[in-house]
Amino acid sequence: MTTCSGFSDKAGICNNEVVDSSKSTYCKNCAGKSFENQISRIFEIQGYKVTNNISLSGTQNDILAQIKIGVTNISILIECKFKFDESDKVNSEDVRKFHGSKEIFHREGKYGDIDKAYIVTNAQFAPQAYETSQVLSVNLFTEQELIKNLMDFTPYLRSTIKMYESSHLYKHFIDLNSVNDWSMLEEIDQFLRYDDPALVILGDYGTGKTSFCTNLCYRLANDYLAGKDVPIPILIQLRDYERAVSLQDLITSFLVNRWKIPNGNFETFIEILQMGYVVLIFDGFDEIARRVDYTTKYKVFAEISKFADYHSKIIVTCRKNFFNHREEFEKIFKSTPLHYEPNLSSVDFVEVEIEKLNEDQIYDYIYSYEDILKSKGYEVEDFIHVMNSIHDLSDLAKRPVLLNVIIETIPQLVIEEGTKINAALLYEKYTGFWLDREDSKGKTLIKSEQKMMFSKELAWKMFNKNTLSITYNQIPKEVKEYFNITAFDDVDHFSHDIKSCSFLHNDDDKGYKFIHKSFMEYFSAQFILSELDSLKISDKKFEMKLKRILGETLITNEVGFFIRDLIEVRRFSKEAIAAKLKTINLKKFDLVCMKNIISLYSKLGENISNIINNLDDLSGVDLSGALFENSIIKNGNLLGVSFQNATFNNIKFQNCVLTDAVFRNSQFTNVQFTKCDIEGSDFSNSKISYCTFIESTLAFTKFHSTTIAKTDFDQAELTEADIDENSKFIQCYNLESVIGLPYIINVS
Repeated sequence: MTTCSGFSDKAGICNNEVVDSSKSTYCKNCAGKSFENQISRIFEIQGYKVTNNISLSGTQNDILAQIKIGVTNISILIECKFKFDESDKVNSEDVRKFHGSKEIFHREGKYGDIDKAYIVTNAQFAPQAYETSQVLSVNLFTEQELIKNLMDFTPYLRSTIKMYESSHLYKHFIDLNSVNDWSMLEEIDQFLRYDDPALVILGDYGTGKTSFCTNLCYRLANDYLAGKDVPIPILIQLRDYERAVSLQDLITSFLVNRWKIPNGNFETFIEILQMGYVVLIFDGFDEIARRVDYTTKYKVFAEISKFADYHSKIIVTCRKNFFNHREEFEKIFKSTPLHYEPNLSSVDFVEVEIEKLNEDQIYDYIYSYEDILKSKGYEVEDFIHVMNSIHDLSDLAKRPVLLNVIIETIPQLVIEEGTKINAALLYEKYTGFWLDREDSKGKTLIKSEQKMMFSKELAWKMFNKNTLSITYNQIPKEVKEYFNITAFDDVDHFSHDIKSCSFLHNDDDKGYKFIHKSFMEYFSAQFILSELDSLKISDKKFEMKLKRILGETLITNEVGFFIRDLIEVRRFSKEAIAAKLKTINLKKFDLVCMKNIISLYSKLGENISNIINNLDDLSGVDLSGALFENSIIKNGNLLGVSFQNATFNNIKFQNCVLTDAVFRNSQFTNVQFTKCDIEGSDFSNSKISYCTFIESTLAFTKFHSTTIAKTDFDQAELTEADIDENSKFIQCYNLESVIGLPYIINVS
């Protein structure tokens, strides 16, 4: 039995059974009261004075709404009919009973004359009910019809459906799953059904966050127009925040300028949001700017949180690694101290993370392109065989954005025996093929090689300026500077050529952006390595030029990912890069440049332990894929460092801060952690053997599908560590001395 959550004076104390837990957390009585409260607020918004639950001569009347317009007083008696089953229609007998109540109410005269009588339902009315209502002068309204009178979203919803059905997503959308083994649609359904006001959807680059939100809006728009009890979906792209003074301006522009919604004022919108009639989706919290400080992130989040009130529903999407470390995410999304601000309460966002695609999802997506693949000479089964024959390729396909690139690229890609295929190679082929096609048409002023070089520099500039888009006006300026041209017509023609690149597209608000953030990151990696490749150690300005390339902003995990891939497929000489980096005196560079030099070094496959030994602060550095061997690392600040896919052999960490470090998919052999703070770090999918965590703090760490063998945990702390059933502790020592060891772990 599921107990009712209770409404109003019964909140938390109602002991009745829930009627249908799939639709509501209320019993029949509380659901009815909640519905009456909603309808009352709709009339209050319009200026009516509302009186509830009036008893006269043995009859109960739900709502009396009264308003004075000029010298005229208008009174409306309202009967509310809540139905758990939306197919359970209000019938003619319900209309007759209400008419009888209205007559008694009118005859008593205690509240004056009754001018109108309404029945309002969340379901539908039977045809006979409409016939009876006309005879008895009773007006029938669905809840949606009342909302439509306040603010009519019908044109917007129809347009949302039309645009979706004309997009590639209509035929090729993949139903995503969460890391909780639920479908993402089930996660959203749970969120909309229960009382949590806010949810954050996390996902790495290319996992399909925006596509999912677009599909969700399409589904909800269809359901709403079909009369189902679902909220109206409003999708706001936060990348537009840069061009708006505030989120209020952004939403007002959406309602009034973009969609011209009747009565589309901000105040009314907030009212219907707080009543639960709208789900407000903010896509791209990480796109407010590429790399911003905590203050900016908090400012935008505080604005968003002001919408999370009463029955409102707020969804925010964000890249998981947008935050410098887990503590920053927790401070913003989990325990933001909004309760210290007047009239605001703390908002605890429910957290849902998108899982990478599984085999069935990948195959379904490929089959959706069956006709296109056949036109290129591929049977689907043959295409899947090619993809599965290359381990790296099938792993890359787990991200929707890369799977799309694979489908676009493989039919033209000649796969040689032993060829290493990774994400960088796919992006190189994809962009190269498209530009070559444009060249073959003979209508371009700029050859593909020049376009590629321009794209690299433009991406690098955008990366350093913390922006994802460039305005129409900026493109000619960049073209003029890069190609060194002065004639106005030439600048205009060259700019048009650049704008037509397939990896640049119009973002619908007087600007251009790369078709996906990952393309900007790929081109940024290309630019960094190209510039480094052209530097000569003998150049007197070597250090100054290196500072220009690496001194503005930290290399992110994604850019580092592409740098490693480009070196791996030998697009740039690993040996030449290593030779240049080895000549550098790190002490001559500022902190950002120094960290980036070390990040580059970590992509070469060489032991970097001795390089970082004498450095005090490496917080936030991307050291993914690094090799650490035969060294002692003391008193290091390694807060939030990414060690993903790293290898550690015979390493001693002593008194180091490793809070919120990312050790996913790493290998540890004979590694000693002594008195280290490793709180909040992630060891998922790692192999740990013959190691020690003596007197180290591992509270709130994550061990998912982790194998730990013959490792000593003497006096370590594992308070609230997230250890899943797939993690194995094999012949480990001193587990009995661990503080906060979970009750159930897989020990053998």
